[in-house]
Amino acid sequence: MKIFIRGFKYLFRPFYRIFLNTSTFFWDARLKSTLAVKESGKVIFKIFDFGEIVRYRASSFETKEPETLNWIRGFDYNENLLDIGANIGIYSLYAAYKGINVISIEPDALNYALINLNIRLNNFGKKIVPYCVAIHDKSKFSKFNISSYNWGGALNSFDNTLDFKGEEYTPIHSQGIFGISLDSFVDTLPFLPNHLKIDVDGNEYLILLGAKEFLKNKNLKSILIELDEEREDYELSKNLIEQSGFKLMEKTNSVIFTNGKFSTVFNHIYIR
Repeated sequence: MKIFIRGFKYLFRPFYRIFLNTSTFFWDARLKSTLAVKESGKVIFKIFDFGEIVRYRASSFETKEPETLNWIRGFDYNENLLDIGANIGIYSLYAAYKGINVISIEPDALNYALINLNIRLNNFGKKIVPYCVAIHDKSKFSKFNISSYNWGGALNSFDNTLDFKGEEYTPIHSQGIFGISLDSFVDTLPFLPNHLKIDVDGNEYLILLGAKEFLKNKNLKSILIELDEEREDYELSKNLIEQSGFKLMEKTNSVIFTNGKFSTVFNHIYIR
């Protein structure tokens, strides 16, 4: 029997080596394929081409959330941004390109890996520091529940299985991760953020509940938060922000979201 197994391994060893070499070849090719992200026709940074969703994020850079780009353009040079729900880092990279210091939060393992690769690709390591944690109303270990496992994917949730509409969904994968309140997290940072971006597809109110002290800090000048006006906690989220001394300056979404399931989701921009 042992002789047979040895013979079997010997016979198929060349095919196994071909498989390994082929897998390595395709992975190396992926790490050499990049997408140019452009502003007014000019390449401003690049991201790795890891599939259809990533390509969409690159091609729709100027049309998907123009209000977010305008918001970032209004920052003073060398100010500090905290980007919660950074995904693959499109807006973190743009802020770094504009000379802003960025802390990026992304709990999804695939997206966290890709944001790190994108930071290194653009030599932005001195401007962006990414963390793989979930921001929550309290500190705890729990599950990050994945709705669809894709590079650049979204619509996931921490410590619950509620989608951006507040409705139950069945995750295809659950990833263990540490959640921490925003107040506790900010206490550990090397700087105080001047601007806060929250784009987490449903857990916004829980994040705000854990950020009551930070929201009152006068160093925080502005907030961009994506909220669905049909959620039960919509007014509660707005009230928490406004009670901390912020005024709503803009509520908008792109024309590409006029119809469909995201038509009631808007970026809200607040200033102190």
